[in-house]
Amino acid sequence: MNRDVLVKLNYLLLALLLIGASFIIRHAESPERLIQGEWIEKEWRLEKDNASVVEESQMQSRLKKEILQNVEDLHFGIWIFEEDGILKSTSSKHNDAIEWFIKGRGHVLELRRDGRTIESFQIQKISKTTLVLHLNFDLQVKGIIEIVLEKKEQSDQYAKKI
Repeated sequence: MNRDVLVKLNYLLLALLLIGASFIIRHAESPERLIQGEWIEKEWRLEKDNASVVEESQMQSRLKKEILQNVEDLHFGIWIFEEDGILKSTSSKHNDAIEWFIKGRGHVLELRRDGRTIESFQIQKISKTTLVLHLNFDLQVKGIIEIVLEKKEQSDQYAKKI
């Protein structure tokens, strides 16, 4: 083969690789895209609450109260993650704008109000139907509070995937 033909083939191959990579990046499911939409709050669970003795149970309730005293009230019922980075709620008492950001390698959800971080969550699981969040604390404890959300079914979908 001629040298000019090989050079053109190399450029063509490089262009195809770049186009393919950009296509994959644009259409791959990222946490930012997966989280957008309406999520129904299914449960809040205190995971470390497994005391069996009465004294331990009282200590657990005091620990629970101490842990939750500085936690923002985020019982929204329905969490609406908008494309522009705003988290809205269907409840009327949460009218102020809360911004959401996915940080790190897509495993940290941070909520901010007026540019100040109000809560930070570890994204334990995210899929098209389920979002499981673990609340981050200043304590060196993982998985104390788990929030489970399920994607709200869209009624405007023409056909449902099987």
